Formats: sequence, structure tokens, C-alpha cells
Amino acid sequence: MSWKTLSVAEIERRYNQALYAANAREVVRWYTEESRRVETELGGERFQYGQGPSEYGCWFKPRSPDQDIVVFIHGGGWKDGLAQDYTFPAQWLTRQGLNYVSLNFDNTPATGGRLFPMLNQLVAAISWISHHHATFGAGARIHLASHSSGSHLAACLAGLDWNALLPHAPGLVQSVMLCSGIYDLEPVAYSKRREYLKLEPLEVFALSPIRHAVNRKLKMLLVRGELESPEFIRQHDEYVAKLQDEGLSPRTLVGPGLNHFEILTTFATADGLMAKAFMELIGT
Repeated sequence: MSWKTLSVAEIERRYNQALYAANAREVVRWYTEESRRVETELGGERFQYGQGPSEYGCWFKPRSPDQDIVVFIHGGGWKDGLAQDYTFPAQWLTRQGLNYVSLNFDNTPATGGRLFPMLNQLVAAISWISHHHATFGAGARIHLASHSSGSHLAACLAGLDWNALLPHAPGLVQSVMLCSGIYDLEPVAYSKRREYLKLEPLEVFALSPIRHAVNRKLKMLLVRGELESPEFIRQHDEYVAKLQDEGLSPRTLVGPGLNHFEILTTFATADGLMAKAFMELIGT
């Protein structure tokens, strides 16, 4: 069924995570608590990629030098979330010999509801990493990982020509994992999110990954929970179909019995569903 046949009330219902994930607050609290535990154990380093107070990241290094970098872009409906609340994957990733970076950026209260400023910050952060990775003993190879609204932003990044943007670091961005994302902003403009997002028609078009080509050099993995809301399931499935129609072969994964928030917990340990799929993605 096309979302355009739905009433505004039904669209709002299908984007209301609380109706499909009753334990959302508890799981998000777990993200934070587990991240605090990991940071206490590993330490990590804070770095500034820009002048603004929110333009920073948390970097965790493995023991071996010249290793790849996993860059995580958090979710939170574009209005919530901090980098330090999503450092929990750092423990297993560094044990696997990978650098882990959780990026912070402005949320909508700081951008006046606009999404372009967030995307510009993320481009600036990746540019900063391309110039400073050696300071952390890391190689110039990035794998993006993301969740929810962060996957929308990561999918936008996946459409950029990174070799043209950063010619000094060819092949910098090598793969992207999109978990439980939104890839078409048009229906979002009719959901409750319209109360804090400022989405003009040009922004809806420009920032809807489903309407644009993807960098064909990237390896891609799209993940969702089985128990996502109907609109998140549709968005995932239609974006996968769009990529396949363009001749791409993205990997896909559905987490059995998991909702929008629970699926990300499977990226917390090396034996988790997402973790194993991610390692297969970057290892091929």
C-alpha cells in the first residue's frame, strides 16, 4: 500500500515508535549506561572537528596501528542523541583491531529544524578524519555505521563522491551499514516530526536518498528489525529495491523478533547479529 493513500493520522501512527517499541526508553537508557561502562574501561579520546561546541567525536584505538576506522552516526529522530551515548560498540571493535569513532553533531533544536547543517557537519568531520587519522595511528579507510535518523544522514553521505571531495584520500569511505533508516523524507513531512523539522520541498527532494544515485564504489549493508513500524519496514524495503533496480547488490539483514531499538543492541558484542554481518561486509 502506498503511504499516499493513508490519512495523516495513520501516517503519524506509523511513524510513532512508542506504539511499536514499548521498551524504547529502557533500551535507549541501556545504550547510555553501556557506553559509560565501555568509556570507563577503555578511556577513549575526545577530538574537535570544528569550532562549535557540538562538533566533536569520541575515538577509541586498537592496539595495532594503521587499522581501519568505523565511524558511527547516531539516531534520535534528528532531535536527540549525543556521541558519548553510542560508544558501546567500541569494546568489541577495538578488540577486532578496528578504530571506533562516534561522531557528535547538532540536533534540530540547534539547527532550527534544518537537516542540511547536520549533513555539513558530518562531511566536515569525515574531512577532518581524512587529515588527522595518522595522529591516532589509524589507516585512511572508513566504514560508516548508523542507526535510525543517523542512517538517513549516512545514506545521504553514501551518495557523495568522496574521491572528488577529498582527493588527498582516495578510497577513504569504503562501506556503509544502514540500520533502521528513513530514506524518503516526503512522508516524514506529514508525520509528527513536522512539528520540529523544517522541510521545504527542495530539502525533501535533495535529502531523500531514495531519489538519488549511490556511490557505486561503496559496499552496503541494510539492516532492520522484524518488529519495526510499518513505515520503517516500507522505507527499508523500498530503498533496497531501488538499489537493486540500479544494478547494485546490497547485503540485507532482518533481525528476528527485534524492534527499532533492540536491533542496535546486536552491534554491542562481536557475536551479535549486526556485528557479525558488519564484519562480513567490511571483510569482503
